[in-house]
Amino acid sequence: MKITKDAKLLVISPHPDDEALGVGGLIGKCKKVKASTTIFYVSVGTSRQYITEKTELSGRIEEIETVKKFAKAKVIVGYTGDEFCRLDTLPQKDLIEKIEDVIQKEKPTLVAIPSSSSYNQDHRAVFDACITALRPLPKTVRHFVPTIIEYFEPYFWSLREMKTPNAFLDLQEKYQKGNLLDFKINIYKCHKTQVRDDPFPRSPENLIRLAHIYGKEIGVDVAEAYHVLREELC
Repeated sequence: MKITKDAKLLVISPHPDDEALGVGGLIGKCKKVKASTTIFYVSVGTSRQYITEKTELSGRIEEIETVKKFAKAKVIVGYTGDEFCRLDTLPQKDLIEKIEDVIQKEKPTLVAIPSSSSYNQDHRAVFDACITALRPLPKTVRHFVPTIIEYFEPYFWSLREMKTPNAFLDLQEKYQKGNLLDFKINIYKCHKTQVRDDPFPRSPENLIRLAHIYGKEIGVDVAEAYHVLREELC
């Protein structure tokens, strides 16, 4: 899986900030090589928070606009109503068709989808819908995505057996005045209402810890990890 300027990345993010936590470094790599990036936020809305008690739709929309400018990415939003944090209550067919429509319109070469082992019911619902939407079909029928990766969350608490990372991106690669890990942390901080202090798993400090652990899997300082579900070899 080589990221060049001809790559077209589509990140399917159940909620705003999932893309930063899972593939923030990959988005930075695409920006660096001037590859196309589209972020599909399946749902955006008002939600209850343990720390802030509540975050509003208007604030989340502002944050994803910040992400759009920072990452120079195209942003698509699926649901903005009562479906937020209730994606598991939607008919799978509705989710599948929304994802299929985005894939057919954007025609990505690489799609990143959320973890199948997430504790979050929305993430699992989106993963299941993605598997159907990305099913193998003849290239003459509809757009075929050659490479599909599953991205991870900064949690090991799970209802299912977790996938083994089998693809990595070196985050110590230089980018502007820092490296790709700096980009990952900064794109996460664009979602300012979601950033948490240590020892929350979603704290910037913990993202850095995980990057160090994943880095050692490929003999470098820091890395981002994924599980490859499909890759077409040329």
